[in-house]
Amino acid sequence: MKARRTVFILGFAAVLAGACGRKGEILPPLAFVPQPVQTLTTGQRGGRVVLDWPASSAYIDGRSLPPSAATEIWVLRNTAAEAKVSRDLAVAGFLEKAKRLAVLDVYGRPILENKAALPLPGTPPLEAFHWEWTLTPDDWKAARLIFGVRVKAGRRAYSDFVYMGRWPQQISLPPSQLRAVVRVDRIEIRWTAPEANLDGSKPPLVKGYNVYRNSPSGTPVRLNMSPVAAPYFMDRDFEFGVPHFYHVAALSGAAPPYVESDDSEALEITPVDIFPPGPPAGLESVTAPGLITLIWERSPETDVAGYRVWRRVAGEPEFKALTPSSIPENTYSDTAVEKGFRYDYAVSAVDRAGNESPRSAVLTEIIKDLER
Repeated sequence: MKARRTVFILGFAAVLAGACGRKGEILPPLAFVPQPVQTLTTGQRGGRVVLDWPASSAYIDGRSLPPSAATEIWVLRNTAAEAKVSRDLAVAGFLEKAKRLAVLDVYGRPILENKAALPLPGTPPLEAFHWEWTLTPDDWKAARLIFGVRVKAGRRAYSDFVYMGRWPQQISLPPSQLRAVVRVDRIEIRWTAPEANLDGSKPPLVKGYNVYRNSPSGTPVRLNMSPVAAPYFMDRDFEFGVPHFYHVAALSGAAPPYVESDDSEALEITPVDIFPPGPPAGLESVTAPGLITLIWERSPETDVAGYRVWRRVAGEPEFKALTPSSIPENTYSDTAVEKGFRYDYAVSAVDRAGNESPRSAVLTEIIKDLER
């Protein structure tokens, strides 16, 4: 038993001696390797590729990354022959063939070569990254672009790459000359269709348009559910007196999902309500000694704030307002009446912007007997 133990110890010592004599790159302990990003998505807007990915915030053992951690973005440009093979085969030897495009700190700021990023006290690191790359002439020549993202936390501590391929697509120039007309129930937006593609070729590869309007937070919201075929759109969900900002993008591609062009110039418009409501309907009266009570239907328009009552006594040329200011009720009692006189009545509606409708149909009433 003692002999076996001696042989084991000598063998183990020989293994250690062989390992210590072997040369190679010193790798960081496994615990200090950052976790790779979970997903990477790419898209194209005009002449730009847009990358999005969730931030990686921990090492593989679960400990948090230091504030000095960074994210690298690389690109590999495939030839037509390379683009015919799978992405996994194309990324073989990625680091030797790819080009590093940018290094971002935990706040998404670019880090210059050999420069440390300054911390931002009180500012939390990004939970998700959004990064855009303007396509270069070399990018347009490539049959396929493969973007790789990896996390760096130290001089030699790198996560695995996460890859996503993208085929650069030639697309249309953006629309131009946006203009708008405000109607009572809509804003009509028109624009001029693009005349060429990004490279100047014609005809423009337009499959339709997307129309955007900024939300109150400033984030653009697409207004159309499906591509708009003609250079014309009606926005029916708007608010008077509030600034609206619109832009339009042209769509290109062989099939959905289409690629958007760059945004058109923004159009700002503050719609002003200059549209009066319709006249009230159903004006009727109930008479009593010394009293004429008027009743009418409430306006179906949601912005009506009240009503004005008008009266013309026989022999007078014009109607006079019995209610100089509008009243919220849809009824009014006129007590300044006399026996034997003829009275003509009409009612108008007033909206919240102060626009007044035409008067209703005229109702004529005569008090015949004031005695009870």
